[in-house]
Amino acid sequence: MAHLKSPELAPELAQGLLESLASWDPRASVPLALNFMRNGDESALEGFDTLARSSPVAEEMLKERYLSPVPDTDYLGSLAEGSLGREFARYLCDNNLDVNLLRESAFIEAHSARSEDVGYLAERGFQLHDLFHVLTGFDTTPLGEVRVVSFTVAQIPSPYPSMIIATRPLQMVLYKPELLPVVMDAVTEGWALGRRAKPLMAVHWEECWARPLAELREEYGLL
Repeated sequence: MAHLKSPELAPELAQGLLESLASWDPRASVPLALNFMRNGDESALEGFDTLARSSPVAEEMLKERYLSPVPDTDYLGSLAEGSLGREFARYLCDNNLDVNLLRESAFIEAHSARSEDVGYLAERGFQLHDLFHVLTGFDTTPLGEVRVVSFTVAQIPSPYPSMIIATRPLQMVLYKPELLPVVMDAVTEGWALGRRAKPLMAVHWEECWARPLAELREEYGLL
């Protein structure tokens, strides 16, 4: 193995990492990941860019550059019980989420600053995050989020979900070692499903609202 240079974290990033590890708020990884986008090692950031663009589905996505309109929740709620759209509407209601806010993220701007391609992949990824909760059946508890981000990184790597996967086990080691097996099980479960399932990123899921969720899960290897 080639000699690896000892990594040096920017002071701002090191401080952000410590603050994230000391917080039990599941959202603590958000400012850390944004900090990484601004102050992270440039070779690491370039590595993420390369991983994203070299994903098997990235070429197809970048040709189409498909972005969906904001879903009509009234329409989704009118669909048949068990359909993808109806289940997504229920998910939004159960978690008190405003569908108009799910498309807004500072991460999109941060990725776009690196390149137009990376920015598009990030924007489409954020459009799909909550749909992935519905498609996989993983809930929005802290462990459910760990499962979903592990699933996402297995499908197409990106800094924010990777940051959660990396910091949660370390957080358990430092503060709650008795929870480490539970967290590692969640990481493993999400990762294994993401590797086993068919690629989901390039699918126009918003054109599948009326289809039965159970049928889609079977078709894409999500059972």
